[in-house]
Amino acid sequence: MKKLTLLFAVLLIQLAALQVYAADGGIATERYEIKPAEINTVLYIDSFRVVQVSILNKQDTKITVETKAEGSIADVITLSTGLLSIPPSETGVVSVTLLSDEAGDYNGTLVLTGAISEKIPIQLSVRRTIIPDSEVITISAEPLEKKIKEGEDLMVVVDVQNLLIANALNVSLEYVLKEAGVNGSEIVLGNESYELNISISMLKIFSTKEIEAGDYIFEVRASYLSKTSFSGVRFSVVKPFLEIKVFGIIPLKYLLAFVVLGSLGYFGYRYYHKRQAKKKRYKSKLDFSQLPKEGPRSVVVGKIAETNKKAYFDIDQLQSHTLIAGSTGGGKTVSAEVLVEEALMKGAAAIVFDPTAQWTGFLRKNTSKKMFDLYPLFGMKPTDARAFNGNVKQIMNAREIIDVKRYIKPGELTSFAINRLEPEDIDILVANTIRQVFKANLPDSKELKLIIIFDEVHRLLPKFGGTGQGFIQVERAAREFRKWGVGLILISQVLTDFIGETKANIGNEIQMRTRDQGDLDRIKTKYGDYMLQSLLKSATGTGMYENASYNRGEPYFISFRPLIHQHAALSDEILADYNKYNAILDEIEYQIEQLKNEGLDVFDFSLELKMAFDKVKSGSFNMVDIYLESLKPRLAAEWTKLGKQPKKMEIKLVSEEELEKEHQAAVEAREKEESKGAGEKKKEEKPELKPLRLKSGIVVLSIQELQDALPTLSAEHFAFHLNQNKNDFADWLDPVEPELAKKVRAAKSKDELAKALNEAGQSKEKDKK
Repeated sequence: MKKLTLLFAVLLIQLAALQVYAADGGIATERYEIKPAEINTVLYIDSFRVVQVSILNKQDTKITVETKAEGSIADVITLSTGLLSIPPSETGVVSVTLLSDEAGDYNGTLVLTGAISEKIPIQLSVRRTIIPDSEVITISAEPLEKKIKEGEDLMVVVDVQNLLIANALNVSLEYVLKEAGVNGSEIVLGNESYELNISISMLKIFSTKEIEAGDYIFEVRASYLSKTSFSGVRFSVVKPFLEIKVFGIIPLKYLLAFVVLGSLGYFGYRYYHKRQAKKKRYKSKLDFSQLPKEGPRSVVVGKIAETNKKAYFDIDQLQSHTLIAGSTGGGKTVSAEVLVEEALMKGAAAIVFDPTAQWTGFLRKNTSKKMFDLYPLFGMKPTDARAFNGNVKQIMNAREIIDVKRYIKPGELTSFAINRLEPEDIDILVANTIRQVFKANLPDSKELKLIIIFDEVHRLLPKFGGTGQGFIQVERAAREFRKWGVGLILISQVLTDFIGETKANIGNEIQMRTRDQGDLDRIKTKYGDYMLQSLLKSATGTGMYENASYNRGEPYFISFRPLIHQHAALSDEILADYNKYNAILDEIEYQIEQLKNEGLDVFDFSLELKMAFDKVKSGSFNMVDIYLESLKPRLAAEWTKLGKQPKKMEIKLVSEEELEKEHQAAVEAREKEESKGAGEKKKEEKPELKPLRLKSGIVVLSIQELQDALPTLSAEHFAFHLNQNKNDFADWLDPVEPELAKKVRAAKSKDELAKALNEAGQSKEKDKK
């Protein structure tokens, strides 16, 4: 009975606290109608309430109404506007915000003048926060099963209710497991905190792997307002039948499993592996000990193709740049987006030059059923889907100066839409962007800070209509950017045409399924027909990854995981909103900077502008409108006080002379690198080795590649090349390395051949030193 009385009293208090009186009838005349007729409310300190006062114009002409507050109430309210212009038969609204940090009673009126002469009474009572003397939280805990088996998870439904309805409480919950009995020990299973408004109900899951069979009590302890509430429930942990130990040593399940598996294992193993060998699509040579490992800067990008092993990727390897090639529909953009998703989640920033607007999907989370269907294959859950912070900017002029530092924000992606540029302007855009990175004076970094993505970069190639000048700048970027923690991702339809310094300075190559004959010939010549066939049969989303640091320099296949963001461009309407609001906010930012230069305090303006930009990034355009309704008139008022007009923002463009100067710098850097390489070649001018196709199908192009391939040759294949009648290795070397060919001709076994090749390599290293 005492608890019911307390509950009833608390409810009455809360109902009083929530009371806002607004007469339904309002004030009605032939010319206008006003609602409410009066405002009467009760608040707690530091809480606030907004009341909308509406004025309906019943006349045939527009009316103008001025608003102001009188009386002590004027100190604790804010009006959304001081002047309303209401067209015929329409309604104007004044938002009245009531807020006070001091207890007391406030009275006054909202005065309406102009076309209307009315006064709306306002009464506000501000009270101190209620701190109850009795418990105002109820807790219940109920396990889904009162009896669970050893090793099973304990699942408990926990309900917490706040009886103090109008006051949110900060509640700390502690979950404790106690042995049943007077002196039973206890284990803390976890802690968490909530801001409790009315109630919360949740399913909690706890592991019992370390808990032995017996009776236990699960207890929830809630701490709030220097008080503590408790609730507990009893349950049991029992041993499963198969867990019973035979002779007190071996669980029964293991004996049964051994008997079953022992009878089937041998023949099943042989049959399975025969079937798998026939089905295998990807026949790359894998040394799992030489693949990327799990680590603090490693991420999971998918699986090693045709295995259940996770494919790790050291995210800082992106500093050595990445080239992704493949035909349309092969998955090259998806593989690039997986790398960028992981980089963003590791705190890097991303700038993408997007010719199709497809990358704008990063700003929305995945909702595609087709993508969700792939999640279980990679151990992913629908709850893993998420959007990323970022923005969309439209590039209208390839010479527009982009302040790179402005967009280096951890975890954010900025998509620069370049779909309105002419094809010949792409070269200028690339050169201009790379120039801006050099001008940014970024600090050195061993960790990845920024990724710059150029999609459809093959457009820079002359055979696709490019001038080739953009590629000179890409070469320069590939040499220099990594020291600043900046990585390039170049996405192209072809890979073979990326030659010279560009390809030499790119550490990661991902080849997706392709129909380009140049790429197919390169793969067949370098790795053999088996790799070519693997690539031709590769599934969408599976690509051949090559990095000299891994797998002894041999490529291997990765099946990339599905995306967690939306794999589709945002609609034209949404993109138009991004462009519209970015333009407005950029203009406001320029005005604020001008006011700052006039000596005004612009802190509040800057803070509100930042919040508006944040809402643009999240796509909350309605909220942006609210901020603009506040910012625009206040800025206009400041300019009126100064008696000046703000200057209009103009897009800054890089001059043709500056671009030409940067182009010449890139050409000189290339010539310097080429002269350095030419000087080394002049020391010993030799013809190149011709491709040597081994019996195993591998094609080697250098002595180092022969050394790498030698351990993989079977005795039968080795004997095919080196026997009493011939020595293919010596014949291959003789035109280029006659001295080494003599030593190789004397070799009679694989070990002797390997020794001769190793000694020749060591001798060359000494000569270099």
